Amino acid sequence: LLRRPPGREAYPGDVFYLHSRLLERAAKLSDEYGAGSMTALPIIETKANDVGAFIPTNVISITDGQVFLESDLFNQGVRPAINVGVSVSRVGGDALTKGMKKVAGNLRLDLAAYRDLEAFATFASDLDEYSKAQLDRGERLVELLKQNETEPQAVEDQMVSIYLAGEGEFDTVPVQDVRRYEAELWEYLHASYKGVYDQIAGGKPLTDESKQTLVAANTEFAKSFQTTDGTPVINEPEPAALADKDLDQAQITVSTKK
Repeated sequence: LLRRPPGREAYPGDVFYLHSRLLERAAKLSDEYGAGSMTALPIIETKANDVGAFIPTNVISITDGQVFLESDLFNQGVRPAINVGVSVSRVGGDALTKGMKKVAGNLRLDLAAYRDLEAFATFASDLDEYSKAQLDRGERLVELLKQNETEPQAVEDQMVSIYLAGEGEFDTVPVQDVRRYEAELWEYLHASYKGVYDQIAGGKPLTDESKQTLVAANTEFAKSFQTTDGTPVINEPEPAALADKDLDQAQITVSTKK
């Protein structure tokens, strides 16, 4: 019909050229509109989440990366529903601040490992303690990265959350309380530890002193945080009873007037 030889999956043989012509040279603006060129943002619908199909791979090979949104994650309440294992950015790292690069260096790998372990856990009846701990932390990381629409977050707040989560400081927080804990922790830190935010302003790397301060501040905050079921995140040990010989005894005489 197109008078062109068919290619893979019966698509036209020159479909790669057609895509590249559309995406690499989307538009050239005239001088009256500021001149320059316009970049296109292609949106591809996959079938059964198959990112290896012809059209997705064709477009991926042209672009500078891809954000893969998964309907299964969306239905699980993960918003934005980004599959971090498949999503790739070839230039996104240049947009990150030095501080964010340091604290989030292993975040993508940790989330990808969590998804793999989560899939394995559905078939495995018995997991070792390390795998269980990895699953628990992964659940909290997913909750931590959820974000409501039209609610941007400051890079400093993101750095604080990602650093503390990576250090395991959120491991004792119930999953359903993670987002509330994070929001209240930010308020507490802004009010009581403003110096840390001044030090990392604009995404500067955390110093060793700031890291120690954040961990100590989180411990203090966790003592006062109440979970949904009313239990504290950190249970303070009950003081040991003093021995009789350590008690100071005093005699009190009470007199009454008649």
